[in-house]
Amino acid sequence: MSEPSIVLENVSKSFDGRIVIDSISSIFTKNEVHVILGKSGTGKSVLLKMLIGLIEPDSGSIKINGQDLDPHKTAKDYKMSYVFQGGALLNSFSVLENVTIYLDEHNIYDKETRISKALKILTELGIEEAANKMISELSGGMQQRVAIARSLIVEPDILLYDEPTSALDPINTKTVSQIINKLKTQRNITQIVVTHDIAFSYSIADRISILDQGKVSITGDIDAIKSSNDPILVSI
Repeated sequence: MSEPSIVLENVSKSFDGRIVIDSISSIFTKNEVHVILGKSGTGKSVLLKMLIGLIEPDSGSIKINGQDLDPHKTAKDYKMSYVFQGGALLNSFSVLENVTIYLDEHNIYDKETRISKALKILTELGIEEAANKMISELSGGMQQRVAIARSLIVEPDILLYDEPTSALDPINTKTVSQIINKLKTQRNITQIVVTHDIAFSYSIADRISILDQGKVSITGDIDAIKSSNDPILVSI
């Protein structure tokens, strides 16, 4: 059996008395792409933010590589990185500056090495020619690739994506799915993807969890999800 990367046991979260995550237990396996699929407002992003420590659960436990998630530690301590919905890039910075921002702020490596690492990742993602462009000059699909590059430069073991295709057209959505699949074969990264896009899920997932009303209704591979009679699949 594959080794778990993240384990949730009876995790719950409420806001102002409203239950958003309701006693969820799940296992995210190392080096797999695990999709959390559900409608908007079902708690997908809240669950993702709990995994990276941005939000603390009210109850239950989250273990990263066998250790309890410590709210006093950072994502870097767990070698985790996060691709925000919409990219969350800095428009006043160039592509290269956006990608190297974490390394620059923490003075990791010398400047030449930081630039070299960034250019290598941009090349892997097919956007090296945009290195010196400003974010406003890029299409939505290219911006999303810059956001992924920024997350990859810290060499994460776990990469979390929050609705990575929500504002993209079908062509750019296909590009993002190709990147995720490429990372699956070329890097030993656990990828957890939150989305409401069923077709996109089927193009990338090793495993899918359906989240509805704060609960995981079913988890399985693509064949199991396709053969499921869960009504949520019709309404997404």
